[in-house]
Amino acid sequence: MAPLAEGREHTSNEHDRASRHVLLTRIAGLLGLPLLPAVEAAQAADRPVFLVPGDTIEATPGHGLGALSPSRILGGIVPAMFVGTKAIAHGLVDPAAACPPEWSHWMAEETSDCVLRGYTAFTRNDAFKAGRLLLTHGPARLKDVCGKAGLGQAVVRNEAELAAALALEDPDSLARCGLVLEQDLVDVITYSIGSAQLRGEKISYWGQQNLTKDHQGREVYGGSDLFVVRGDLDTLLARDLPPSLARAVEVTNSFDRAARRAYPDVVLTRRNYDVIEGRDIHGKRHIGVLEQSWRIGGASGAEIAAFDAFRQEPDTESVRCSTVEIYDRVVPPAGATVYYIGDDPAVGAMTKFAMRLG
Repeated sequence: MAPLAEGREHTSNEHDRASRHVLLTRIAGLLGLPLLPAVEAAQAADRPVFLVPGDTIEATPGHGLGALSPSRILGGIVPAMFVGTKAIAHGLVDPAAACPPEWSHWMAEETSDCVLRGYTAFTRNDAFKAGRLLLTHGPARLKDVCGKAGLGQAVVRNEAELAAALALEDPDSLARCGLVLEQDLVDVITYSIGSAQLRGEKISYWGQQNLTKDHQGREVYGGSDLFVVRGDLDTLLARDLPPSLARAVEVTNSFDRAARRAYPDVVLTRRNYDVIEGRDIHGKRHIGVLEQSWRIGGASGAEIAAFDAFRQEPDTESVRCSTVEIYDRVVPPAGATVYYIGDDPAVGAMTKFAMRLG
């Protein structure tokens, strides 16, 4: 098995490197494969390896990645970089707005009931136009489409704040990646809903993200608590769930199907969706998909714990598993798989672990 080392997932963070190595070792053990050194995507296509990319892979011409079968990867392959980001969660502000040539206008129409009110823009002018429309309904949130762990976001409440925020955007980066603008909610819950496949074995789950504070006092991702079942996303719809959670699973399933129809060349064996439930400025509750993650991520430790539990217990149909990230040195509970404990030079003291709860 060979992990991917390219693109945006390059990181100097010690805790990321350590966590990734533990996760890859766990996956290699489940598949009964040796763990090989990292390879580039272009090299992996022609080698008999199982690929675990650190980010969603863009299948650029000549890479041959389109022929990489789902049985040889845990993650995602997309036809253009923006397809693997939160950019596809919203449509353009108008038909004449700038967008990449691969952009699907159809998807925005298909998913309008699955997401919050919002737009994706690839120029400052389009972003300002979109922001002005959103501000007529209340505060708007600007989101870096490649931002992770809740970072790279800002809330604006008037046109002056909108203009100031957009002035910070690099035009070249904006044209290449895009910017999401959507209504801002308060009193929020963020669900993690997803599915993963390892060599034909499939799991799906719903859960909830937890927030914690980093050493700068910012609220960031603090782990996920997952309820995991055997099977694909459709399996979750058949379960008796509370109304809000059932709606979250429903919009996820609809968004997932629409994305794969809009971009039929995608290869997806790890699909995780952030779904928000919250209240707008007028007190109305909303539930919608925020973004997708078609790569190993924060919840992957819990996913692998579930795969391991199902492998050990063939008659078990559901398990509860968690990942935990704490910005301090703590002693993990007995039975936990430790992903990192130490003082990361970039972020400070940190502890990361995963475990099965029941």
